[in-house]
Order: sequence, then C-alpha cells, then structure tokens
Amino acid sequence: MSQAKATSHAQLLALREEFDRDFTQAPSPENGSIEKLLSIRVGAGSYAMRVADIGGLYVDRRIVPLPSPVGALLGMAGFRGQIAAVYDLAVLLGYVRQTPPRWLVLLREREPVALAFDAFDAHLAVRSEHIFLADQVAAVAPAAARPHLNDAVRTEHALLSIINLTSLLKNIRDQNIRR
Repeated sequence: MSQAKATSHAQLLALREEFDRDFTQAPSPENGSIEKLLSIRVGAGSYAMRVADIGGLYVDRRIVPLPSPVGALLGMAGFRGQIAAVYDLAVLLGYVRQTPPRWLVLLREREPVALAFDAFDAHLAVRSEHIFLADQVAAVAPAAARPHLNDAVRTEHALLSIINLTSLLKNIRDQNIRR
C-alpha cells in the first residue's frame, strides 16, 4: 500500500472511531440543557411555544363556532375523543384576525383548551443559554417584554418571544369568569 493510501486509511479509521465514541459517551455537561420549542406565526409576528406545555399539534381541524361574549373564543373542536374550547391566539395577543387560522395546539391542561394560530414554522431544540428569561428580555429586546411574552429565544434568524401559556390561560379563565 502506498504511503498516501496508508495515511488516508488511518485517518478514516480515526474518524470512524471518534464518530462511534461520540455515541457511546454521555453528553458533556458543558453542552447545557436543551429546550424544545415550536416556532409559529401569529398575525404579523413570529413566536415560540414550549413543547412541554403542548399536548398536540394539528392542522385544518373543524371548529364548530359557538356564540360567546368572549371575542377570542372561536368554538369547539374534537381531539382524540375529547372536546376542547378553541381560542384565537392572534386575538389574545392583540392582533386583528385577517384570515381563519389553520393550526391548533392542544395544551396540556386538566380542562381541554386549544389555541389557533396562522402557521407552524419549525420544531426547535435550543440550548438553554439561547433562552433569555423575563428579567433579561427587557435588556435584550424591550418591545418583547409585554403580557404573555415573558421569555425569548435567540435562533439563527431572529429573537422570538416565547408565549407564556400559563399567563395566557389565566387571562382566558379570568375573562370567562367576568362574563
């Protein structure tokens, strides 16, 4: 075997061993924790939701309209044998609805609740150091610090506000109680 081929073969073996070793070792703590998010569009804005708060993602579900004084309530929809109230996320975030929303997320809640929005962009797995918590957001993106948008995540293309679903649900429940 020529010297060049022997060197090339040795390099390939070394790369293969390194590749195999990466799968047999536990991840190193310096990589930080990973948080999974959905990147979505609502009205003219792009946002993120924590996957841990979501029970399912659906598209083009039939929503049966209900008369209601709650402007954000679109109606009811069925999800795997259960019926959930569906709220318009655009209205809850202060947008004026232009077109009917296509996408729904069923939230992980005792009482089934779904949120409707315009578009699903991506599933993100981001390192914890790319997430700015509420107290940091005001310094990084002052406009992002408003109700229901406490945290933010830096992606390759943008800084996305993370929708605080707990705060949003509290607001929905408070509106329903006042009516």
